[in-house]
Amino acid sequence: MKSGRVSFIGRPNAGKSTLLNHLVGAKLAIISDKPQTTRTRILGVRNYPDAQVVFLDTPGIHRPLHRMNVRMVDAAVETIHEVDVLGLVVDVAEPPGRGDRLLLDLVKDAKAPLFLILNKIDLIKKPKLLPMIDRHGREGRFAEIIPVSASKGDNLDRLERAIIDRLPEGRPLYPDDYLTDQPQRFFAAEIVREKLLQFTHAEI
Repeated sequence: MKSGRVSFIGRPNAGKSTLLNHLVGAKLAIISDKPQTTRTRILGVRNYPDAQVVFLDTPGIHRPLHRMNVRMVDAAVETIHEVDVLGLVVDVAEPPGRGDRLLLDLVKDAKAPLFLILNKIDLIKKPKLLPMIDRHGREGRFAEIIPVSASKGDNLDRLERAIIDRLPEGRPLYPDDYLTDQPQRFFAAEIVREKLLQFTHAEI
């Protein structure tokens, strides 16, 4: 039996929340085009025949300008050294920037196997993706490089298998029927916030 914790970190809007929801099979994190929608760490548990995986969705990492943003970034950074597998989620449809360098600096001393998860592959043509995979592969810093589409579910089975293979042997961390550590009132508030974000976006 494999058991362990996996954290997804990345820049705002990289698709971490969509990835969590799809892997867990339940809507735990709200989705919005607005950056920094996820404000706290969200835990979701998925049980497989041979493993229990505890997934952690985290706020987008960026250079914070306000106190709340500092707390959000801290919540993400703290998970880097607390997990068994670390997934760096990158939006391949966005050009690389200084935020990517910040992320690489943050994870360079991580003890856990580092996965590069190239998300939103459905938004670009394959010839653009292959050089990206080749370039990162030559760097040798990633245990796995896995292109996925979290919204479409493409290649997530490969990601799940790679994660399970890297987890340590151990007993489940949570009961079989455990899904998340967030209370019902959290989800009620998040649903309201998601609707407000959608309304604001539509108005713009």
